[in-house]
Amino acid sequence: MRRSSFLLRLIGLVLAAALLAGCDKKGTTPDPTPTPGPETPERTGESGISYQMLVYSFADSDGDGCGDFKGIQSRLDYLKEMGVQAIWLSPIHPASSYHGYDVLDYSGVNPDYGTEADFKSLLDAAHAKGIKIYLDYVLNHTSKDHPWFLDAKKSAGSQHRDYYIFSDSPQADIRDGKIPMIATEGARGYDSGQWFSAVTGVDGKLKVRFTLALDNAGKPSTLRMDKVDEVSNTGSQNSGIWLYYGDDNMAQFYKSGARECTLSLEFESSWGVLVRTSQTQWDSHKYGAPSGKNQLSYGVPLALSNTNAQDIILPGMTTTMYHSHFWTDWFADLNYGPAATCEQSAAFKSVCESADKWIRTGVDGFRLDAVKHIYHNADSDENPTFLKKFYDRCNSTYKSAGGKGDFYMVGEQFSDASEVAPYYKGIPALFEFSFWWRLKDCINNGDGSSFVGTIQNYQKLYAGYRSDYIEATKLSNHDEDRAGNDLGKSVAKMKLAGVVLLTAGGQPYIYQGEELGYWGSKSSGDEYVRTPIMWNSDGSSLADGKLSGKVDRTMLSSGISVESQAKDDGSILNVYRRFGVLRDQYKALAKGSFDYCPAASSVASVSAWYRAYDGQKVLVVHNFSAGNASVNFTSDKLDNAVATNGTVKVNGSRLTLGAYSSVVFLQ
Repeated sequence: MRRSSFLLRLIGLVLAAALLAGCDKKGTTPDPTPTPGPETPERTGESGISYQMLVYSFADSDGDGCGDFKGIQSRLDYLKEMGVQAIWLSPIHPASSYHGYDVLDYSGVNPDYGTEADFKSLLDAAHAKGIKIYLDYVLNHTSKDHPWFLDAKKSAGSQHRDYYIFSDSPQADIRDGKIPMIATEGARGYDSGQWFSAVTGVDGKLKVRFTLALDNAGKPSTLRMDKVDEVSNTGSQNSGIWLYYGDDNMAQFYKSGARECTLSLEFESSWGVLVRTSQTQWDSHKYGAPSGKNQLSYGVPLALSNTNAQDIILPGMTTTMYHSHFWTDWFADLNYGPAATCEQSAAFKSVCESADKWIRTGVDGFRLDAVKHIYHNADSDENPTFLKKFYDRCNSTYKSAGGKGDFYMVGEQFSDASEVAPYYKGIPALFEFSFWWRLKDCINNGDGSSFVGTIQNYQKLYAGYRSDYIEATKLSNHDEDRAGNDLGKSVAKMKLAGVVLLTAGGQPYIYQGEELGYWGSKSSGDEYVRTPIMWNSDGSSLADGKLSGKVDRTMLSSGISVESQAKDDGSILNVYRRFGVLRDQYKALAKGSFDYCPAASSVASVSAWYRAYDGQKVLVVHNFSAGNASVNFTSDKLDNAVATNGTVKVNGSRLTLGAYSSVVFLQ
């Protein structure tokens, strides 16, 4: 007898004994665990469960407050106990931001997380435990500080110029179909908020004096620049006005009159200058050019704008515009040219070369960010066409490197099922946002009867585009309010949502902290839905250093920790563990069909379905309401409950479920 089998059976015996002690005399409460004994299934390693992990906030190995590869490696058993088969890592590449989606180097690793050797050690350790590793791969854009972009913006003749989308007259160029990444939208593809100035800097340092005029209210009104032979400043500094330039440099102006300030300095800047009335605050304290084309001329005052403050371009600088689909100048969109020939573009070849490196290193798959925003027109065939070419290239590399089966690739198309479905023409797996949106509505409204039919309708849509589609089901993720928030912070509802996720069709993703009942809203900032795992009850060793203190301490102080929940058989964590292991034991739950059970149709709050695979069949029943619900199952077996959540009673063919309760019967 293998040790794992013995431990599972021992746990089952203990839980069964505890339950029997609390059962009524008629014995109508089913056993919440698989029947102990030889028939208890072994774990298969085929649960299909993935775990979305934020590297920076999962586990910190060295006490610097930042999660890292070694921290993840030390916690692999935690994931194994939930039946996790794969880990999706948030971007591991060097980046300017904490979240990593503004990539600086596709081929490197963020030094805050460790070295490439540390990553390889994590990869090998995960594989040894039967856990795959998926990398978050960003194909839409790079950071504006990526070496490719820094080189591209220098001149039209740069070797990286074609990596990005540049235009001197974007509105006209889009209207005339001159920008392939946007061309299929025609004139409606132009959005001024998606175009930003790219400036070629002046070589060498300048010796200049800036003269700033103030209006009657003492606010900056015009800025003039003059050449000087020597840099000299006299008088007292103005306590509230600075020149902002270059690599985040700031210099304070000097008072030279009641309504005038001056500043002499030797400086260089790759983008120009701005005037600021605060060292730390931005938007309402920024004074710049009224448009991205306004340029300083020596000796000529330039009127400043506070409402539409653009970078003030210096004499000798040239400017063009670059595209960023996410309405921020942090990102610069990559240019792949026409979708039909995208594989011939320099940008495509470069991102594929880096992808090849990671595939040959041993990664098992990619999660692709925001796939509907690679090409501008989300409704055209361009993005699916591009995705298929990228997938085919990666799959070919994977097979040539000795990979078994096909390379895994899942895309984020943040839309409802009808808009997601066509993207299956490009890649095998897509996140099913509609699954969660429908589920939370059903739970909050006590409506179980419509859930199965709605999910089956989604599946029909997907099958119309790909017969071997993979539904990447999920609750919330890092781009949404947490599931706990959407469910009113109700522990019972959160348990139910997790059990539905782990017993329904598709290949489920657990979002970091979901298994602990975390909540959080994006209205407070992205960081508040990316809370670090609280491993210890005392709150020590939190990997919160990248979150700038934006962590809900009220939530973490309420006893939500791995340490405390592991000791509580009824905790959310142990519910996830129980049903995660169950999915790993019963292939019908992991890989089976998803079929409606008509017996439940008479009770509006109950949702029931069958899962069947290779001769094995289970009946899954959930109560989506806050009250008891009873159903007669005259054609089904109710004598072998392999798992329960909440209160479950059986009396002959009659099943009674307490509020937000669930049960799985082996048929």
